[in-house]
Amino acid sequence: MKTKLLFLFSVLLMACSSNDDTNPIEVENRSFYMGVTSWPADLTIDEVNKAYEFINTNCDIVSHHFDDGIPYQEAFTSDTMPAEFVQDIQTRKNKTAVGKKVFLSISALDLNRIQKARYHEKSTVSTEIKNQWMQLPFTNPDLITAYVNYVNLLMDELNPIYVNFGVESNAATWNSANFNDYKYFLSQVYQQLKATHPTIPFMVSFMVDESTEGYNYASQLVQYTDFIALSAYPYVVVSSSANGNTNPANFPANFFERFINLSTTKPFVFAETGYIAENLVVPSFNLNKTGTAEWQNEYLKKITQLCQDKKAKMLIWFCHKDYDAAIETIQDLGLYQDLFLLWRDTGFIDQNGNARPSFYTWKTWLNKTKTE
Repeated sequence: MKTKLLFLFSVLLMACSSNDDTNPIEVENRSFYMGVTSWPADLTIDEVNKAYEFINTNCDIVSHHFDDGIPYQEAFTSDTMPAEFVQDIQTRKNKTAVGKKVFLSISALDLNRIQKARYHEKSTVSTEIKNQWMQLPFTNPDLITAYVNYVNLLMDELNPIYVNFGVESNAATWNSANFNDYKYFLSQVYQQLKATHPTIPFMVSFMVDESTEGYNYASQLVQYTDFIALSAYPYVVVSSSANGNTNPANFPANFFERFINLSTTKPFVFAETGYIAENLVVPSFNLNKTGTAEWQNEYLKKITQLCQDKKAKMLIWFCHKDYDAAIETIQDLGLYQDLFLLWRDTGFIDQNGNARPSFYTWKTWLNKTKTE
């Protein structure tokens, strides 16, 4: 599901943008890696190439994000993986620049974030085998083994410095009993991964909202994560946008900090984030939000400064370019869901290839020296 049209800007242009009075940033260093996913602006070879061109030029880390289901049987038996999966891995490896840092992000949950991830859609195993795996609870040891094998396979192929093995694990809508099973699953996966990779930070990510339930579920998972990893798209959930106004200046106090403060000893990262630069209207989700390029830029300024102040380790922006074209392609293929609209207009580059103010803010921070 998941780019890009790339624009190379001259040194003079970047110098001018860094001196813009609206974006005064005095520090010369930054504590955090900066990257995006390889989500393309359309499902074409050209746009995939442009996605990696952006990554290799405008990022010092890439987020290889996997949210397409799990090939459980193949992972459990160490059998041949689906051909499309193998090709996807090879494409990522071939197109990522040598020496680029890698963040591996894997979802054990389906897109609703309260059920087990579906079987990998390109797998050729029988329907009977797929159904058997999908009926297993999170507490089943074979399921845990299959998932650990899957994570290890991806780690062997992509050589990440950080791994998110539990994307968006704290949905407020969890049934408490089902969450307890999932918590057990994460605890076992974490222990096994740490035993074989003791020097690599592993994490589960937390969706940032103001719900008591989501915060409580996150607090129960802190012991199974090395970083406090945030997944944040506030324009959808923040109370200050209830009437459609998404100005980040209106965020409630400590919107991010209450999650960051879940641990006083563990570093924090933005495992993924983004912000709309155009209006978001999705009647099926009761969403009618005003988005502007200026507010998007203010959001980026807000979180980059937060990362610097809190000594974050990483900031991942999900989409570098608006993917209006991909929406049309997905519709033509009969695969469209309204869910895909939520992040369509969050790019640093708009659908016509024009750089937004957020792009220059991004580059200003990227040009600072990354410290360890």
